[in-house]
Amino acid sequence: MRRVIAIVEDDPAEAEILKSHFARYAATTGEEFDIRRFPCGDAFLDGYQPIYDLVMMDIDLPGISGMDTAKQLRLADRSVTLIFVTNLARYAAKGYAVDAMDFLLKPVSYPNFAVTLQRALLRCRHGRHPDLLISIPDGVYRISTDRVKYVEVIDHTLVYHTTEGAIQSSGNLRDLEGKLPAGQFIRCNRCYLVNLAFVRAVRGYRLVLDVDELQISRPKRAAVLEALNDYLGGGI
Repeated sequence: MRRVIAIVEDDPAEAEILKSHFARYAATTGEEFDIRRFPCGDAFLDGYQPIYDLVMMDIDLPGISGMDTAKQLRLADRSVTLIFVTNLARYAAKGYAVDAMDFLLKPVSYPNFAVTLQRALLRCRHGRHPDLLISIPDGVYRISTDRVKYVEVIDHTLVYHTTEGAIQSSGNLRDLEGKLPAGQFIRCNRCYLVNLAFVRAVRGYRLVLDVDELQISRPKRAAVLEALNDYLGGGI
């Protein structure tokens, strides 16, 4: 599988060092990388699409800083793995605020690079939950499925109720079901597809989530209870 990598670095020489490290890692491991370099944060964010597996971000960038670029990135893409590459070690701790996995100090040595990249690739392969790409009017929104509480269909519009707010897209629940983790999402009626991780209780014919209660249709109640039991490991 070819991994798509973004390098956000204004110094061509530093960018070439990272590219050479990726090439060396690929030659020794068989991994394949599609490297795309951006000279500044504005260029990276302009028309951003959530296609990247990994972003290598310099903090000291011209114009918008790397930290502020990362904050904007997280508004559009909560899932992509982010690593800061910087000579500003004092700012690295702030990376936790934007869910940065790690940081590398310049000049980046290959041994440090290889160890960090290996961790990043393992995170990509064995992330807790797969990502979902949602088509929105001005592009695509990527979100981890563990952040989707439930999906509601209204006419031909899907409303994704997520931990980050509601997102609307066109589509139907039947097609969406095939894109979601089996055993984690269940149809409780023809209008709702529910993430069992957010179910707090079952009251008669209603599923209780954090702040919402969703109707369970009579024909689906037994299947919903069975799915919830399986999800909880036989806990009900």
